[in-house]
Amino acid sequence: MVDVTPNTPPQPRRGLVWSGVAMVMATLTASASAATTSFCIDKGNPFFNIDHAVATAVAHAEHTSAHFTVIDTRVGADALNAQKGIFFAKLATRCDLVMGFPVETGYPTVPAGVMATNPYAATGFVLAAPGSTAPSFASLAPHTKVGITYLTVPSTYFDHGHGATLEAHEYSTPGSLYRALEAKDVAVALMWQPWLVNHLAHTHAKVAQHALSLPHAQWQIVALYSAAHAAAGTSFDHALQHLVADRRLASLVAPYRVPAK
Repeated sequence: MVDVTPNTPPQPRRGLVWSGVAMVMATLTASASAATTSFCIDKGNPFFNIDHAVATAVAHAEHTSAHFTVIDTRVGADALNAQKGIFFAKLATRCDLVMGFPVETGYPTVPAGVMATNPYAATGFVLAAPGSTAPSFASLAPHTKVGITYLTVPSTYFDHGHGATLEAHEYSTPGSLYRALEAKDVAVALMWQPWLVNHLAHTHAKVAQHALSLPHAQWQIVALYSAAHAAAGTSFDHALQHLVADRRLASLVAPYRVPAK
């Protein structure tokens, strides 16, 4: 029979105490590491790789894990849904932030039902020419054959001013325009820089670019979010500030530019 003094409290076992502390700490650590920021990224967007890199860096700066919902607006249901006006508002319900949306510099119009973060990359339309240098639009000689994609911003540059002295040749897609440039059917082409950069990454062709300083030619890339995810938008902007201060954003978005303040 064990002799127990009734008025003496039982002594805690040190091993059990430390095990309990360890369990609490592990639970807290697991809760912190479980925090995630979800991003929608589009394989059909030429910014796909940069969107992924920026989102990963932002999540790291926020001390969260990045979770990606990947869509592809080139094919299937995503391609059909992308034609609908409510596409981005619906997409913003599937993740905290929808990456890779272009807005015109100075006129950041976004679809109904969503808001935009601060921009994380600057791009736009460029004049592309074979070789290592590309001329400016203003320096093109009269009657120069200039290729453009049908119903894009550059199609507005040939009705007046210097553009009226040039010969505009329209093509149905960026791909057909690039092939015309490659075949020398046109001397230069006015192209959406993200498409051109993405295409050149898979070829050995030498094509130089000159950024256009013409109306509606300069654009920036933002992330979209719904009102329900406003906190995620604010956190994204704070993380961008850190990436700029650390001079990391420039390397993440190269060959594009960091937006001017």
